[in-house]
Amino acid sequence: MTSIPTWLPVSVSLVSTTIALIAFSYQVHRARFNQSVDLLFRLENDFFGANKVKQRALAAQNYLANSQDFTEMEDILDFFETIAMLTRKKALDLYMVWHTFDYWMERYYAIARPYIKARQAREPGVWEDLEWLAPKLAKLQSKKNKGKLVVFTEPALSAFMAEESAEN
Repeated sequence: MTSIPTWLPVSVSLVSTTIALIAFSYQVHRARFNQSVDLLFRLENDFFGANKVKQRALAAQNYLANSQDFTEMEDILDFFETIAMLTRKKALDLYMVWHTFDYWMERYYAIARPYIKARQAREPGVWEDLEWLAPKLAKLQSKKNKGKLVVFTEPALSAFMAEESAEN
């Protein structure tokens, strides 16, 4: 009878442990992805829900009546700030955020940027994650447009606000 080499059980144990760790790592990755998708769907439902649509329409109407008054738009900027923070902390994927919210985020950011800068002069931390995310979304949009940068003209932004104000 031949004896089993002493290294064989150790090797089998090492291979088994490695396979288990790889499988565990994959399951953790899948669970995080599923949570991210669920979070994105909840944010999307909120953004397109009746309350947020009404809020967006009110913000647009207020802006169209007085382009210096961003009071009603602050809640929308706060919503985008939350999305930006969740993206920065990797709870949301950049591409998924771009795919779902970029149309609105880029336009609201372009409209509110002077106001954001003025508020940040007084309160440096306000909307800082949105400031972090906006260039990343613009870069991804440019990549999707084969290198062309999107420039928002005043008439295009006014048309967007008119579109938003009619949503309610």
